[in-house]
Parts: sequence; structure tokens; C-alpha cells
Amino acid sequence: MTIMAATTAAVTLCGVTAITPQAQPTSADAERAVPAPSQAGMQADLGGESFIEEFDAGIDPDFWFVNDGYNNGGHQNCEFNKDKATVAGGVLTLTLDDTSYGDRDYSCGAIQTNKRYGYGTYETRMKAGKASGTNSSLFSYVGPYHGEPHMELDFEVLGKDTTEVELNTHVNGSNRGPWPADIGYDSSEQWVDFAYVWEQDRVRFFIDGELVHTLTDPADVPTRNQFIFTMLWSTDTLTDWMGEFEYPGHPITTEYQYVAFTRAGEDCQFAGSVACGIDVQPPTTSFVDDFDTLDTSRWNVSDGWNNGAKQNCTWDADQVEVSDGVLKLTYVEQPTGDRDYACAEVQHKSKLGYGTYEVKMRGVEGSGVMSTFFTWVGATSSEPSEAIDIAKLLGVNPDQVKVNTWRNDQPLRPTFVDLSAPSDEAFHDYGMVWTADRLDFYLDGEVTVSIVNTDRIPDRAAQMFFNVWASETTPEMGDFVPPDGPLTAQVDRVAYTAPGEQCQFDGSIACDGAGALR
Repeated sequence: MTIMAATTAAVTLCGVTAITPQAQPTSADAERAVPAPSQAGMQADLGGESFIEEFDAGIDPDFWFVNDGYNNGGHQNCEFNKDKATVAGGVLTLTLDDTSYGDRDYSCGAIQTNKRYGYGTYETRMKAGKASGTNSSLFSYVGPYHGEPHMELDFEVLGKDTTEVELNTHVNGSNRGPWPADIGYDSSEQWVDFAYVWEQDRVRFFIDGELVHTLTDPADVPTRNQFIFTMLWSTDTLTDWMGEFEYPGHPITTEYQYVAFTRAGEDCQFAGSVACGIDVQPPTTSFVDDFDTLDTSRWNVSDGWNNGAKQNCTWDADQVEVSDGVLKLTYVEQPTGDRDYACAEVQHKSKLGYGTYEVKMRGVEGSGVMSTFFTWVGATSSEPSEAIDIAKLLGVNPDQVKVNTWRNDQPLRPTFVDLSAPSDEAFHDYGMVWTADRLDFYLDGEVTVSIVNTDRIPDRAAQMFFNVWASETTPEMGDFVPPDGPLTAQVDRVAYTAPGEQCQFDGSIACDGAGALR
């Protein structure tokens, strides 16, 4: 097996960790049960390192998990048996035979990677098993057993007709296909090369190097890192799909000469790889949001809770609106939850790391009230909570903006910067450029504060927040004075530019090379 070192333009602050497979799944999905818990809530990215497995040294247990001692539910008439996954002569063979195992009359074989993989090119050369009621496949999958929605990409050759392959994806538990494709010959008698290329905005399927199908509808494109599988199984119940199963009196086999994954944007792994001749775009987390609408696929709206006793209001989704190209966050006297006031907060759904952060924002005026743009990530058992205040606009002092970094919920050294016009009367451009060894804060396109002490620079990927709220117990915010009416903070634009990527709008601080390219 060859594994390539990963290279990516973006800086990764928290990555996929290898899982420890378990012998038994705790649940069965509709089509797959996968005995390997993993991180939940992981948006797809580059995933694990590029590799090609040519099965020239057996099945490496550090890389592959051999499925054993379970089945995927009542629709499957065979039990996965580790003895039915074997390697000889540089070929992985999965076998389905009439060896009783567990509570099934038949045994079948599957192996899966121990790590999850993301955007890139997935490839295999295989010969399918030929028998009605059977399914030979290369696919990737993650699902409820991992604390994730069901996501999947498939090549499935049904043994009832091995001249055809079913292409498929599952997104958030929805079966999006199948899309049948003609192979052109009997794949149980000849080797066939299958490949799918998964990118952020599309999936392309290839047979023997030729493009046969493309998906571009976002509803068809999975969004979570997945494990890679080879699998052979059979059914007595899914007859309308897979045909009637009748054991032919001899073992059925599916063979694989190789399995390979090439990260998006990396060099291909072997001569003849689909990745050698096409452009595969690496994922980007960069974006600009001008708030023509509130994109709920990007933003969460806080609702029905608060941040503790210091906050005299409850987050209320009704206080968040988008109109005239502006995100509006309102603080208002209105009993909500156990508080007398309602306030507003929006947070970016996924974590972001090093790069350029920018907002065009207008705050509110009033003692005891604050509007902010910041990043935050909570503490774990081994890592501290961290935050960066990019623009803390205190209503008691609208002539200045406060910037700061935090570790373990403690501010390290706040700095106040004078504004050319009060924060509640004019929009200002607030920003930061965040790298491992330097943190620069910007105001209206100019650097105002630089931090080069790495002890003061957070190093964990974090979520981005906007909010407006008030306190009756926080000295820096001033004595709370009930406002005469609603107070509304406004956000005209927000942008994030990942390291090394193009700036997101004209006038961005990332455009001159001092931002994302640092």
C-alpha cells in the first residue's frame, strides 16, 4: 500500500482522528450497518491522506477493518464473516457461500477503511459476483451509528445483470438515485475500472476512464466525510431490486485488484488513474455573504436560551431578520423565557480556522448593551476554550471598538481603538488576519493592533458569531439603562477567506496579499 502525505492550501486546525472499530454495531441503517463510531458533525473536507491499496501484503489491520459477526438487518440473508475477506496474488476476494454464521444461513464479506475520507477521487478495479439476489460494490458511507446523517456514494453491480452498474448517492438519509449505467461487457468475466470524483458542488462517475454521469444538484451531493467499503452481500427480501436469490451451489466471489483515493487537488496515485486527466477542485470554506437572504444552510439562529446570569435577555429567533440586504439583530423589552428582554444571535454552522475575517457592521448605543462580531470554540477535556473579539462594540462607548483574544474564558489583553464615527451611527469595516504566528486586527482597511506573542494567539478552529445583548452585572458595559425602544445592530456583509485563496470581494483586506496569502 502507498499512502501519500497530505498537502492542502488551507491550514487545518482540527482534523479527522482515526477511529477504533467495534465488533458489533449498535443499530442497523436501512441499507448499511457500519461497526465504527466516529466524530459527529464533521462537514466534508479533504479527509484522510491519498492512498492506493494494491493488496500485495494482506489486509493491513491498521488501515482496514474486516467486517465480522453482524449483518445489516432483516433484508440481508448473510452474516459478515471475516474469513470471507482474503488476499492472494495481489487480489482481494470477497466470498459469499452457504457457511452458516451467526443467525444466517450464508456468510459474506466486506472490509472498510478505519479512517474517513472527503472530497477527491475514489477508484477500484473489480470483477463482480454473478448470481441473482447479490450485490457487489465499492462505496463510501457514514450514518446514524456514527452520530451522522446517512451519507453515501455507490457503485453497485447487481448479480442478476453484471453488464450494468447502479450509481447512487444518499444525502441526509434520502436515496437520490439510482442511475443505472451500461458497463458494455460482463463485469463478472472482465475487470472493470470504476471511479467517482466527489467535489463540493458535484459528483462525477466514470467507467473505464469514461465519464458516464454527473450530479450537480446540491440535494444529490453528500456533505460529510465517509468510510470506504468493498462489500458482497445477498438478500431474500429485496427481490424487486436485486432479483430472486437462489444459491448456485458454489461460492460467489467479487474480486478487487486495487482501491485508491486521491485527495482533491493532489497528484494522481498511479498511471491510468482518472485523477491524472481531470481537474479535481479542493474544497473551499471561503465565502462572502451580502445577506440578500438568510442562508440557513450556513447560519444557525440562537433561540430560547441565554448565556447565563450576566445576560438579562433570552435569544429570540424573531429578533433576527434580513431585509434590504442587511442582517438585523434586535434587542427589545419583551418578556422571553425567564428574562424581561429579547435579544438576537446568529452563528456560523461550521468551524473556520486561520484566514481573513471581515464584517461591515453598525452597532447600537446604550449603557449596558453590546453588539459583537467574534469567534469562539468551547473547551474539551484536553483543550482550552478560545475566542477572538474582532469587533466588540460597547453601547456605553460607541466611539471605540474593543479587540481581544481569550484563552480559558479569560481575556488576555484588550485594546480599544478609536473610530472615525460612532459605531451606532455609521457602518465600519472590521476585520482580522489570523495565522499561527501573527494576528492583525483591521479597522476600515487599516491595521490597528498586531499580536505576535503566540501565547496570545488562539490555535483552534472556531465558529463565527454576531449578536446583540445586554447585562446588568458586567462593569465594562456600564450601568444598564433600559432603552426607549428596540435597538438594532446591522450587518451589511461578512466574509471569510481561507489561507492562500482569492479574496471574496473588491476592497477586501485579503486582496492585497497581506491577508489570506500570509
